[in-house]
Amino acid sequence: MGDEIAEIDDIEFAQQMLSIKEYKCGEDKSSGMKKVEKSQKITLSKFPERIIVNILVKIPPRYINKNVMPVCKTLKEMCFRRSFIEQNFMESKSELLIQEAAGRHMKTKLIEIGKELECESRDLGINQLRKIHSSCDGFLLMNEPWIAWKLQVINPATKFCLTIPKCPSGCQHTACSAALGFDSSTKQYKVVHVMTDSYGFEIFNLSSGDEHWERVSGPWEDPNDRPFDPVEFNWKDPVSINGKILHWYVDSSEYIISMQVNEAKFSRTYLPKCGEVIKTNNYSLVELGGFLSFINSDSETIMDVWILEDFQGQVWSKKHRIVAESINYICPYKSARQNERTMPELGKLVVVAGARRNGEVLILKHKKNSSGYIYDTKSRVMKIFSSNMRNLESFVPHKDSLFSMRRIS
Repeated sequence: MGDEIAEIDDIEFAQQMLSIKEYKCGEDKSSGMKKVEKSQKITLSKFPERIIVNILVKIPPRYINKNVMPVCKTLKEMCFRRSFIEQNFMESKSELLIQEAAGRHMKTKLIEIGKELECESRDLGINQLRKIHSSCDGFLLMNEPWIAWKLQVINPATKFCLTIPKCPSGCQHTACSAALGFDSSTKQYKVVHVMTDSYGFEIFNLSSGDEHWERVSGPWEDPNDRPFDPVEFNWKDPVSINGKILHWYVDSSEYIISMQVNEAKFSRTYLPKCGEVIKTNNYSLVELGGFLSFINSDSETIMDVWILEDFQGQVWSKKHRIVAESINYICPYKSARQNERTMPELGKLVVVAGARRNGEVLILKHKKNSSGYIYDTKSRVMKIFSSNMRNLESFVPHKDSLFSMRRIS
């Protein structure tokens, strides 16, 4: 709530700045006291543009769209500039979008992690949401709320919405993989969809004006090279690195599958050399501070966090080693249940997401129940993840933006 008030105060300050009035003092002869009279209103042109921009870029995009752009044509044109949108996006807070099943639709919240690991939540501002697959530049890729076999792209800050044509595989989007990416070479957004590797991978270009999906080859020339049983294996949504590189877990102890959105080609990214055999059910892949992170927990007391520093060269470095004995576990409240008073074994936890802009905070989930935990890699403090939601199914890093997506005919 504190940060929400701070955001509103920023807006009020900006509005006051844009409508400052000059006053002059006079004397009320009847009372002998001074009175203040409004003389004139200072126009926007009397402020240097750089001062206005420096203030406005710090306002959350959803408030820019709702409160600032309608003020006047000058402000609207200023906020539509690509340079302003990019700077505003850089200033936007990194949040974690979480979801739980709630009947036909999904209960959804955005969580911001504070300095003391407190969790402040807000609504996304959009009703009737289904599963959200990924976030890219402030856009969300999700299942269309009413038509099960379609995907939809939305921007919660600007209320932009685009429904994507049905994919040729006929997928119902209940057990598939999908992600929104950005091709920096063509400046176009693309949706990458995987139903089954035997059918292939599908790509839809959101800016081409073409209503058709493109089918591309999968990562294995020989189906026998697959590290998983195609009947039992379900593709999960990939880990997105700034919408430019996508990484898929494929039940391998040696490698994952990656794709650069620019090239739309798939390759193997080999896992770091940990000095021991990697068990496929003991590691997780998440985005941390703009990098892919491999987090391995073969021990009940130790968890190693690796960062893929160089994707092209496949260079990994060990970023953190989390040791159970060094963790300062803090019980959040006196009325906590007995199982919440003591820290769980590290081997029973899996990292599901990173938080904050630098990725120094980890969100962990218990493998056998719905308990969630939050851990600060710098302070080594662990607390229960207070989201007031049960059976969490989705964790997607997200930042609001004013970016637009225009389809070119």
